[in-house]
Amino acid sequence: MHEYQIHPYTPEYLEDVTAIEKASFSCPWSADSFRQAGDMENSIFLVAAAEKTVVGFGCILLAAGEGELVDIAVLPAYRKKGLGQMLMTALLTQAREQGTENLYLEVRQSNTPARNLYEKNGFTAIGIRKKYYREPVEDAVLMCCRLAEETE
Repeated sequence: MHEYQIHPYTPEYLEDVTAIEKASFSCPWSADSFRQAGDMENSIFLVAAAEKTVVGFGCILLAAGEGELVDIAVLPAYRKKGLGQMLMTALLTQAREQGTENLYLEVRQSNTPARNLYEKNGFTAIGIRKKYYREPVEDAVLMCCRLAEETE
């Protein structure tokens, strides 16, 4: 049984994150895209590690009180072990701490496991982006999570 930890992304994790991305998506981000996200001051970029092995990651980009969950993935062999939830909890906590009011994301319409994770964490579907994804072409569900506390 592994014990998992969440750490901030650092450049030493680039190769692992890129490998996880390639194992998870048909149109993966490039290493350069991850390098840029890691260099941005307005990002929350976390990795999940089992001992010294990076097995998952998540990245949110922030601007003007809004955020976008641009990427989250776990190596196939480590899925269904609660890592996606651990990453999501850490990402949402940090986004709230940084004053993010609303967090958005797009997800493949057919990606039921991801959609279930997002809904469990307070995201609701607010629209469809037609033919958003390629390889294969598919619509995206646009989802939003309100992070700011309601004030009356």
